[in-house]
Amino acid sequence: MIMKYLLPLALITLTQCNSDRKADGPPPPMPVMVANPVLKTVALTETYTGRFTPIEEVDLQARVSGYLESIHFTEGQMVKKGDLMFRIDPRVFDAVFSRAEAGQKQAVARLGLAESNFATAEKLVKQSAVSKEEYNTRESELAQAQADVLAAEANLLTAKLDREFADIHAPISGIAGRFNVTVGNFISGGSAVATLLTTIVPHDPIHCNFEVDERRVLQFTRLFFEGEASGREGKQSEVEIAVSDSDEFEFKGTINFAENQLDRQTATLQIRALVENKDKFLTPGLFARVRVPVGEPAERLLVKDA
Repeated sequence: MIMKYLLPLALITLTQCNSDRKADGPPPPMPVMVANPVLKTVALTETYTGRFTPIEEVDLQARVSGYLESIHFTEGQMVKKGDLMFRIDPRVFDAVFSRAEAGQKQAVARLGLAESNFATAEKLVKQSAVSKEEYNTRESELAQAQADVLAAEANLLTAKLDREFADIHAPISGIAGRFNVTVGNFISGGSAVATLLTTIVPHDPIHCNFEVDERRVLQFTRLFFEGEASGREGKQSEVEIAVSDSDEFEFKGTINFAENQLDRQTATLQIRALVENKDKFLTPGLFARVRVPVGEPAERLLVKDA
């Protein structure tokens, strides 16, 4: 009896569901966003991670040894080429110079006497007034006196240079680092173990180094041979650079060097860009994102990412 009543109930329910679905109709179409493509001249780019490095760096060392007398710069400040940086106590070098100067004058005096004696012997030997042996002795003394003068002048020049080297000047312009020694310490100079006094690093311009992987190197090379990119003999490529605290590529650079072979360990090519840094904002050691153009600009259809 139960089955007799359940079957008609099921049929009624199914009929009502089909009736409701027909009344609602098909689902509405999904909304679609459209945009008109734009034809523009653009260049494709690749972005690489790089690091800023100084165009040159000098480890300032002394050429002579002695006790440090004074320091003439402020750590972390700009110095110009030729500025006095350190001074080693010059008194020892002054004494050596004075001794060398006296030795040079003595040598010149002996040379004058030797020239006079030789001139006299040369006249007398023609008159047979002195022996040939005496003449040869005077000639030998003259040659020795000439050599003594040359040696004395060399000693004097060395003493003069040592005196000049007691004053240590900046060989380049740049920002000075901290001084590694203080007044009163002994400075070793003129050898492989010379005391490091400070470092000087220029900030303008500055280099940005980055590496390009092997596949991209091949891509750039193919573009070059197809006439769509500049190469080593062509015009220098310009790059855009962003630093880690900004999404904007606000700095411009020019590629001025590419290594002559790929690194065998990493299969990458070292590339270097020269960047102007007149306000000294960029500091060596900073990381950078370098955007490099791929090929020459061309017309392309552009559609918004959305």
